[in-house]
Amino acid sequence: MTRHGGAVSARKAAGCGVEVGLYFPFLAGPPAAVLRGEVPLDDALRGSPLGDAHRALAEALLRHLPRAAPKRVYIGNETCERLLPSPEAIRSWAAAARGGRVALSLVLPPLSRDGLARAESAAGALEGVEGSEVVANDWGTVHRLASRRPELAVVLGRLTHKMLRDPRLADRFDSPLAPLSARAALCRSGELAPGFRALMERYGIGRREIDPFLQPLEEDEWEGRDGRLSVHLPYQFVTMGRGCLPAAMHREGNGKFAAGGPCRTECAKYAVEFRVPVPGGNGAGRHLLSLGNALYHAVPPHVSERALTLLPSRKRVDRVVVTVPAVERTPA
Repeated sequence: MTRHGGAVSARKAAGCGVEVGLYFPFLAGPPAAVLRGEVPLDDALRGSPLGDAHRALAEALLRHLPRAAPKRVYIGNETCERLLPSPEAIRSWAAAARGGRVALSLVLPPLSRDGLARAESAAGALEGVEGSEVVANDWGTVHRLASRRPELAVVLGRLTHKMLRDPRLADRFDSPLAPLSARAALCRSGELAPGFRALMERYGIGRREIDPFLQPLEEDEWEGRDGRLSVHLPYQFVTMGRGCLPAAMHREGNGKFAAGGPCRTECAKYAVEFRVPVPGGNGAGRHLLSLGNALYHAVPPHVSERALTLLPSRKRVDRVVVTVPAVERTPA
């Protein structure tokens, strides 16, 4: 649907052949109206408790892609296997999305051995669902799905895209004053290595996901190979761990941050925002957002603008993924 309710094709809806997806990592289920294709992009982002970043992004998206409408919904969580949806839930969402001509992407985190079995079962619920795909964030998951569910489309998730991610340092290399040797090393990822690309070809991966990095990426990151790219906005993944801050806040003593403790899905209700100092900086610091067991950074508007400005000339970049945490905000 367009902003004014008219039905259009998925590719035309976003303008210049770019698809827009919405990622809900902490909801028990995607909003039904979104699955039915009834929610315009600006409405989907309006009223978010993490509003400033979303308001700026919605304005930028609709300026660059004036007919943008959500045509894909991401389900699951990229950092915590406890939030893996059940096959039954996925089937119900797929049925709802079919009527709205909205495609589904199941997002999987790096998985344990037990998690692999559960993820395979969950992914199987998408078999035969038109336009569906599975986003894998570790190579073990890629191998498992390619071996046992070869009919599923597998996308390489952004956690596999290894780059300097620390927002206190990365933007230092977006400067002509940065040493050339440092720029050469830190403005490129492991994806450019021959072995990495050989693995992608071996498993038939035709799409990978990247972040809106603060430092400019080398030309070959965008072009120079077959396959499609999805860009996440406005949150750049920074790091993750086995401990979960929201789950630990009600505990006491030495086991407060022990991995594997009780989980009451506190991450669905609360986010914690930190301001961390920048070495040698002016005291302004950088903001980090703690979502579950991971840290994210909402990139400045000019970084989102840089990514969106590339879309008309980067034909391989044909999808923008917007994260909607949908949690209450707690500053720290």
